[in-house]
Amino acid sequence: MSENPNNILVGVSGNLVFIKVQGKGGFQISQPLRQFSLEMIGRGYREFVVDLAECTSMDSTFLGVLAGMGLRLQAADNTASASGKVHLANVNARCREVLSSLGIDKLFTIDLCDLRVGPASPVSQPAGEMQSLQTAPASGDMAKQAEVMLEAHRTLMAIDPQNVPKFKDCVRFLAEDLEKMRAAQKTGA
Repeated sequence: MSENPNNILVGVSGNLVFIKVQGKGGFQISQPLRQFSLEMIGRGYREFVVDLAECTSMDSTFLGVLAGMGLRLQAADNTASASGKVHLANVNARCREVLSSLGIDKLFTIDLCDLRVGPASPVSQPAGEMQSLQTAPASGDMAKQAEVMLEAHRTLMAIDPQNVPKFKDCVRFLAEDLEKMRAAQKTGA
C-alpha cells in the first residue's frame, strides 16, 4: 500500500477501466475519483471495475461519487450504442449494507468473485502497472472539494427519497459553505 493510507489506483486494459480503493473510501479521494471517471467516460469507456478488497469503509461523499458514476453510465447508455456499467468487486458485508441502505446498490453489479486488481493481476498486465491518483487536496481546491461533496449528497438524495432526511442538513450546510467560499474568492479574501 502507498504512504497515504487512503489511495486510489487506476488502470485501463482493453475496454475496461480498473479502480482499486485502498483504505477508506472517503471525501479525500472523491474529487480525484470523480475527475478520473468523468475523463474516462468522456473518452468512451463504459465498463468500470471498482475493486473494494482493501476498502475499509465508505463515507457518503464517496458513495455519492460512485452513484454519480453509475448514473452517468446509465445516461450514456441512452445516448450511445455501448452499454455502461460499474462492477463492484470484493465488497465487504458492512459496505454492502451501506450501499443497500442508501438505495444505490441497484446502480451497480456487485460481483461475488475473487477479483484482485493490481500490478500482478493478469487482467491488468496489458495496461502495465496501475497509477495512483493524486488524492491530497491542492491549495485553493477547497471550493472544488465542497462542490464535489455537495453534488455527491444531492445525488444520494435524488436516487432515493428516503435519503432526503439523512442528508438535507448536510446539503444545506455545504451549499452555504460553498457560497461563502466563492464570495471570499471574488473579494480576494
